[in-house]
Amino acid sequence: MDALEADLRTKEQAQEELKSQLVRAEEDLKVARSDAATLRKQLSKQHHHVALSEEQADVVYRAEAIKFSNLLTSGQNRDGQPGDEGLSVMLNPVDVHGDLVKLAGEVELELFDMSLSADQQRLGQWKFSTAEVREHWHKGLIGSGYLFQVDWQRIPVASELTLHARFSINDGRKFDATTQVKVDPPLPQAPPVAAAGDVDRRAAAAKKKRAATGSQRDVVPASTSVISRRPVELDDVLPGAEMPPVRNPRPEAPRRDLREQDDDSPRTSDRWTDETIPTLR
Repeated sequence: MDALEADLRTKEQAQEELKSQLVRAEEDLKVARSDAATLRKQLSKQHHHVALSEEQADVVYRAEAIKFSNLLTSGQNRDGQPGDEGLSVMLNPVDVHGDLVKLAGEVELELFDMSLSADQQRLGQWKFSTAEVREHWHKGLIGSGYLFQVDWQRIPVASELTLHARFSINDGRKFDATTQVKVDPPLPQAPPVAAAGDVDRRAAAAKKKRAATGSQRDVVPASTSVISRRPVELDDVLPGAEMPPVRNPRPEAPRRDLREQDDDSPRTSDRWTDETIPTLR
């Protein structure tokens, strides 16, 4: 019993000391807060800025880093067709414990393709002011933060790109973060096909050039195929003109029956008739 009572008195003394330390810490915190408010007022007077309130200062000085939301940072397909049309990026300012802090600041995004040469690696750069960043605040079931949806400045080729973000706040601090982004590069577009009107204009220009140079040859432009030339219509024939007769370049040989062939002559396909053509059974 004596040992237990001695142990109990020791713990009571330690508890009293902790209580006194807590009281002194609370008093020191009040003094520090009042000093901080006075310093903010003096700083605002010197630089002609509006002084931050205690709540605003608490949010500003709690921010320690930024991070990307992995679920909402990726390529973005908007039309349902193969290939992404842009990029979706969500940034989260966090405190020392990794908790989200709703703090706005200037944001700069840079996208790189490290598989290209050094002078071709940067695919895009986007900058947002503090006022624009406030408008991009997003809160949903998947996550909350500052959500940016941007279009490609240069079409990517690789499926994995490097994304860098810089977050600058009013007190002069800057936070940087880098991540790898999975994207689906859009398919390369086919060259446009020349319209019929363009072909006619090219043919007219070639004809005018031949007339100017005095050439009588019918030169077809390289980009004009035989299929694209306009066929001759019946209305193009002058009234009263006779159409030239159609000549068969190879006269058809008279058809003979196999029964009229000699036994020694070989049976070739050009001498078959409808009755003697072999058929598969």
